[in-house]
Amino acid sequence: HLMNFVDQGIDGFKLDPARTLDEHPDRTYYNGYTDREMHNMNQVLLPMQMNRTFRDHKGIRSFHHYCGGYAGSQHWGALQSGDNGGGRTALFDQLNLGMSGLMNTSCDVMWDENQLASLHMGVLLPWTQINSWFTLFHPWYFPPKEKQIYRDYVKLRYALLPYIYSTAVQGSATGMPMVRSMPLSFPDDRNVDDMVYQYMLGDNLLVGVFSDSIYLPKGEWINFWDGKTVTGRAEKVHVPVPDNRAGLLFVKEGAIIPFQKPVQYIDPAKPLDTLLLQVYPKGSSTFTLYEDDGVTFKHEQGAIAKTRFDCSQTGSGIELTVRPVEGSYDGMPASRIYECTVACSARPSQVSVDGKSVEGWSYENGKLHVTLAQPDVTRQAVLSIR
Repeated sequence: HLMNFVDQGIDGFKLDPARTLDEHPDRTYYNGYTDREMHNMNQVLLPMQMNRTFRDHKGIRSFHHYCGGYAGSQHWGALQSGDNGGGRTALFDQLNLGMSGLMNTSCDVMWDENQLASLHMGVLLPWTQINSWFTLFHPWYFPPKEKQIYRDYVKLRYALLPYIYSTAVQGSATGMPMVRSMPLSFPDDRNVDDMVYQYMLGDNLLVGVFSDSIYLPKGEWINFWDGKTVTGRAEKVHVPVPDNRAGLLFVKEGAIIPFQKPVQYIDPAKPLDTLLLQVYPKGSSTFTLYEDDGVTFKHEQGAIAKTRFDCSQTGSGIELTVRPVEGSYDGMPASRIYECTVACSARPSQVSVDGKSVEGWSYENGKLHVTLAQPDVTRQAVLSIR
């Protein structure tokens, strides 16, 4: 029955467990097990079967998600934490799921008294499900202000996909979840043991939800919304949420975050030949961008490209190095443009790429804007700022 839809172009299904299995006292499964014996096994077998069917029939990575499942089910698809809305309970679920080894998780983003806060959390999860559920509160019915906030958040989500995808690949290889509870990210800081209204998305983004107070671990943190730096003193601070946003978002010192330009949808066939690189220098830091064809299973045979960015800040100088790409995949861009935004405490006196002075850069509000061209991704490119 489902294969008819697959042949028409469907790339995945929502798997809702409901009661998971009904009792059939007059028959058993093919393996001879009863419904009671199959009950727990089915939690893994159902998403596994869906994954294998798409793989065998279409040769693609399907996107199906399961509203349930036990440890093991995450190997075969995405997960969603059930009909608990997009409120605080859903957030607690995400943190616990990550601590339990379930990485690609999400929840409903739906209408309630915390709708916009739910959106703030929802777009900053491993995957996003805008789900009006039993109401008709779709975004396009919202008042102009709320509709624009929705639009801005969805644009942010799409822009962050190079960062999120790289974090997903890292998690697949190491088991480290994309959404990381504070105790997981800062195990030596006893102050964070019971913190549930904030989390790290990957290595560099600190997300605050359902509160205008946030705990900042020691170090410098940059408010993503206004660019101001706040020194973390291992204590909670009150930070007003902008009127056109619905939660707090901070960037860790030393972060290197790749963004993509605005898109209406994701097209794996269109190479990302231009990336927007936001850099927040602090000492020595690094970030690795992971890419593959996004469709096939060739990554299992090593068809993955890794591009490492290194940033070094010493004295009055900043050096950003784009290392030669390691590995390759079908459709990989041969050259790339990086539109860089680099936080600088003062206006630079000199900007150069590969030792040659660059014209056409600009500096405003503590940020340098400059284009770094890499004509050959297999060759190193260096941006120097003095």
